[in-house]
Amino acid sequence: MTRRGLRFGLLGTPVLYGGEPTYGAPTSGEAPHGEPAHGEAAPPHIPRTRNGTPLLPVTTPKLRTLLAALLLDAGRVVSVEALKDALWGGEPPVSALPSLHNHVARLRRLLDEPGRLLSVPTGYVLRVDDGELDVQVFDAHVSAARAARAEGDWARVRRECRAALGLWRGSPLGGLAPEVGGYALVRRLEEARLLLHEWRYDAELALGDDGLADLVPELSALADEHPLREAYHRQLMLALHRTGRQAEALVVHRDLRARLADELGVEPGKPVREAHVEVLRGSGTRDGTSRWVRPAQLPPAPAHFVGRADIREGITRALSGSGSGSGTGAAGAVVLSGTAGVGKSALALQVAHALEERFSGGQLHLNLRATEPGSAPLTVEEALASLLRDLGVPSGDVPGHPDAASALLRSLLAPTRTLLVLDDAASAAQVRPLLPAGPGCGVVVTSRSPLTALDGAARFPLRPLSDEESAALLRAASGRDDITARHPLVALTGRLPLALRVVAARLAARRALTPDALATQLASADNRLDLLDYDDLGVRRSLDAAFDALTASDRRTDQDAALVLRHLGALDLPCCDARSLARRTGVDEARAEAALERLADVALLEETAYGRFEPYDLVRDYARERAAEPCAHATAGCHFASA
Repeated sequence: MTRRGLRFGLLGTPVLYGGEPTYGAPTSGEAPHGEPAHGEAAPPHIPRTRNGTPLLPVTTPKLRTLLAALLLDAGRVVSVEALKDALWGGEPPVSALPSLHNHVARLRRLLDEPGRLLSVPTGYVLRVDDGELDVQVFDAHVSAARAARAEGDWARVRRECRAALGLWRGSPLGGLAPEVGGYALVRRLEEARLLLHEWRYDAELALGDDGLADLVPELSALADEHPLREAYHRQLMLALHRTGRQAEALVVHRDLRARLADELGVEPGKPVREAHVEVLRGSGTRDGTSRWVRPAQLPPAPAHFVGRADIREGITRALSGSGSGSGTGAAGAVVLSGTAGVGKSALALQVAHALEERFSGGQLHLNLRATEPGSAPLTVEEALASLLRDLGVPSGDVPGHPDAASALLRSLLAPTRTLLVLDDAASAAQVRPLLPAGPGCGVVVTSRSPLTALDGAARFPLRPLSDEESAALLRAASGRDDITARHPLVALTGRLPLALRVVAARLAARRALTPDALATQLASADNRLDLLDYDDLGVRRSLDAAFDALTASDRRTDQDAALVLRHLGALDLPCCDARSLARRTGVDEARAEAALERLADVALLEETAYGRFEPYDLVRDYARERAAEPCAHATAGCHFASA
C-alpha cells in the first residue's frame, strides 16, 4: 500500500488513514460484535476526513487499544508485558500471549504494509514516519500558528489553526481504557486545542471579515463550556459588540466579572478590561462609529478674574507636554493649594477653560468635597464610580473593587487628551487612584493642603492677592470705579478673592451703599465675618469646614490642631512657634510643633519662616470667634488632652 500523508490517528478514537477497510478473522477467546467475517465485503461508504482523506476505522476495542499502545511509543520497542497490561489491565487471561499474537497479526493485515509492524525479541515496534501521525501534524500546525501570531500574520494564524482543528475528531485516545496510558499527552493536546480556538478567534476578530456574526454561537458554546476561561468571554464580547450587539456584550462582561468575584475573588484580567473599554467607548464597530461622548463638565469660568499671571503661565507650562501628547509617558498634574477663599477653584477653572483646545478629549470636573460644609469627603470608590459614569460606563458595569475601577478609568482615558479638574481634595490618597496614566491627559487638583505625597505633581501655593489686584477685582465685580488699592476694603477683606467677591456683591446689590460706608461697618463690627457672608458666598463657611474636620477627626494631632487654633484666638497672638506654644500649654515641644504643622497643612496658618507660624488675617478673626465658644475639652481647660 502506498502511503500518502497521514497514516495514523489518535486525535479521537484511534484510526488509520488512507486505506480501504479490511477485516480480519475472529480470534480464539474473542467474539467480535457487529464485525463482518473474513472475506465479507466492506461497507459501501468509506468515511473520509474534511480534506477527503479516506478514514479506516479500527472496529474492535482490542485492535484500537493495541494500535494506540504502539503509537504512544511509535518507533520504540513496546514490550509484550506492556501490551498485555494495556489490553487486559492487571489481570491478563491464561491465553493472553497467543491472543496478543493474533491481535498483532490482524493489525498487520489491516495495515497491509510489510515492515510496518516489526517483531523484536522483547516486543513490537511500529514504524511511523514524519507526518504520518495526526498528533505530529497537529503539533506542527500549532508551532506554525504560534510563530505567525508572534509576527502578527493573522491570515496565516487562521489558516494554521483551521488546519490543526480540522484534524480533531474527538477526545484524543477516545474510548480507550485508562490502562493504555497517555494521560499527560491527552491533557497537553486538549489544552493546545483550547489555545488554538483562542488564536483562531483572535485572528478572525483581527481580520474583521463579514463572518463575525457566525462566530457568536461558537464562542457562546465555548464560553458556557469553560466559564472561567476569560479569553472566550473576551472574544464573545468583541464579536457581539462589533456586530452591533453592545448590550449583550456588556451582559457577558457583567456575568463574567460576577462569576470571577464569587468563585475566585478576583477581577477580570487586562485583556478583558481592554475589551470592556472598547465596548464602552463604542470603538471597533463595523460602521466605524463611536459611542464615546466627549465630556465638557467645566463650570463657567469666573466672570471677573484678575492677577495670578505668573502662576497661570506656570500651570500652562506644566500641562503643555501632556496636552500635546508628547510627554514622558505620564499625565501632567498640578496642585493648587492655599487657605479658604484664596481663589484655588477660580484659578483652576480659569486655566482649564483656557486649555480647552489643547485637551481635545474633553474636560471632567469632580468636587471631592473635602471642605464642603455638612458633607463628608467623597470616598475613592464614590469618586471613581462618578468619573466612570461620566465617561459612559453603566452603573452596573462599574467594578466594585477600587483597583479594578481605577484601572478601567485609566484604560478609558489612556488614548484621549482629557483634562481632569479635581476640586477640593482631602489628601493624596483620595486623588492618586483618580489619576490617568496616558501622556495626553492633564490633571488640576485644588486642595487646602499642598498634597506633597502626590509624586510628580507641580505645586503652586496661592497667597492673597496684591493690593492692586484686590482693588481691580472689587471694581470689576461691584461696578464701583472709585475703589483704589489704598481703600480700606482691601485690607479689611484680607485680600482674599472670596471675601472680595462678597464685598463686591454687597456693593452691587445696594447702589446707595458706598465703599466707605461698608468699610466703616466692617471695621466697627464685633466680627467682620458676619458681613463677609452673602447669599451662597461666605468666608466663615469655608473655615468651618476645615475646623470641623479637625475636631471630628480621631487623630490626636488633628484634635490638638483645633485646640491650638482656639489658643491663638484667645491669646490674639500675631504669630507663634512650637517652643512658646509648648510653654503656654504645658505640652512637649514636639507635640506642639506637630499641631502647628497640621494647621499649616490645612492652610489655617502660614509658616512665614522656619518654625514661625502666623494666622491669615481673617483666620485670626475666626480663631477669636472659636475661642469665645464653649470648649468641647472643658475638663482640660481647652489645653491639649494629656499625653
